[in-house]
Amino acid sequence: MDNYSTDHNSYPSTNSIVTHLQAFGLTEKEARLYFVLSKLGSATASQVGAVAKLNRLQTYRSMKVLLDKGLVEISLKRPRKYAPLKIEQALSLLRQEAEQKILELERKEPILLEAWAQSPDIHAFQNNYSFRVIQGKDNVFKFTLMLLESAKEEILTVMKGDDLMKWVTQGADDILQKMARKNILLKSIAHVNERNEQASRRFLEFSGLRHTLQSSIVPMVIIDKSEILISLSSEEFLETSPENAIWTNHPEFVGMLKGFFQTLWDNAQDGQSRISDLQRIRI
Repeated sequence: MDNYSTDHNSYPSTNSIVTHLQAFGLTEKEARLYFVLSKLGSATASQVGAVAKLNRLQTYRSMKVLLDKGLVEISLKRPRKYAPLKIEQALSLLRQEAEQKILELERKEPILLEAWAQSPDIHAFQNNYSFRVIQGKDNVFKFTLMLLESAKEEILTVMKGDDLMKWVTQGADDILQKMARKNILLKSIAHVNERNEQASRRFLEFSGLRHTLQSSIVPMVIIDKSEILISLSSEEFLETSPENAIWTNHPEFVGMLKGFFQTLWDNAQDGQSRISDLQRIRI
């Protein structure tokens, strides 16, 4: 057993490798076992568990999952030893499994939505509006994409200059273009400058876009006059992606900010005209 007592946690890359394996669908214990077994080459469950610092029950449960996924093989002779699949083959299997799950979710989504639409409402003894705080840049952006795809009538957006470029580079523009094909009204307000000129041109292909002089404007997304997401940065005038956001479907709050958006829109410069001005300045 002494030959298997190497402390794998002493290597700085181990935790990173285990974390990456988890991204492919393994639990932390499964990822540790697979990694340790790959380094040992072939070993019994007790030997792998000892190096991975897992108890007997944890080891056998996790090893069974790895067997079921086809990531390890077990010998027929005793003592039973486990051998790992090569990492390239293992990742290929895990990727195929993930792709299959996505296809299954896509198949089930319309079924769930239909069942959801047919389910009766529950009338509670309270107002049917709420406020939510969304924390973290990635979560804010993911929540924004979800809102865009939920629109039925109109999407009104106010963006900072850097957000305008982020929406184009990370796929939000594709969602908006898809919504435009559904005849959903799209209006966007942003501070258009030389840095985001190409992104602005992209938006003009499918959305109304106007330029505001207020580069420090607070970003927001208004969906169908019924809900709004207001994004906040850690510094009031920070020209970066929002770190947190507040969502609400409070009708009076949404209505007030929709009126504010309309005022901004009425006083903003047409996007194409702004781009023409930038071209003249360069000349």
